[in-house]
Amino acid sequence: MLGFVATKLQEFEQGKISRRRLIEVLTAAATSVGTASAAQKAPAGQPGLKIALVNHISYTCPNFKQAGDWYSKVFNLDQVGLKDNEVTLPFGKKGEKPYGVTAKDVPLTFIICRTRNLNAPPANGQPRPKSQAVVNHIAYTIADYDRDKVLAELKRLGFDNPREDTEHSFHIADPFGYDVQISGIKMTALTSG
Repeated sequence: MLGFVATKLQEFEQGKISRRRLIEVLTAAATSVGTASAAQKAPAGQPGLKIALVNHISYTCPNFKQAGDWYSKVFNLDQVGLKDNEVTLPFGKKGEKPYGVTAKDVPLTFIICRTRNLNAPPANGQPRPKSQAVVNHIAYTIADYDRDKVLAELKRLGFDNPREDTEHSFHIADPFGYDVQISGIKMTALTSG
C-alpha cells in the first residue's frame, strides 16, 4: 500500500495526474483497505451498502422560500421544482455532470429546502417521531477555491466576519442560524488540508 501511495504522489508531483484524481485514487485505496478489513470482521451475509455519493440534502426550516433564495444567492444555484412547501436547488445546471465525474449516468447532488406542514396527516398512519439527533453543519466544496477570493465574495454578500476553520474553509450562518461551511477541494474526510 505504501508503494502505491508513493507512486501516486510522484505522479501528482510530475503533473501526470490532477490533485482531484490523486484524492480520488487515495480515497478509493483507503476505502478498499478499510472495506477489506471490515469484511474480515463482518458476519457472513451482512455485506453492507457501499455509498457512492451524496444524492441530496433535505433541509427543513421555518421558511423554505427564504432559505431557497439565500442558497441561490450565496451558491448561485437555480431553483427548480417549486411546490407549496419546498424548493429544489441542484448543484449544477441541467445536463451538467457533477464536478470531476466523467460517467454519464451520475446525477447532480441537490438540496431541498422544506417547511414542514404541521397540519399534514401522519405518514404511513404513524406520527413522525421528534428528532433525537441534529446534523451539526453541512460543508459545501467550491471547485476553484481561493481563500482570498472566497473571503472577498462572502464580505460582498454581507458576511462581515466569516469564521475561518482552516486555510481551506470558512463557516457562515444561513438565515435561520444553520452552520454552513464553504470548503476547497483540499478539505477532505482524510485531511483538513
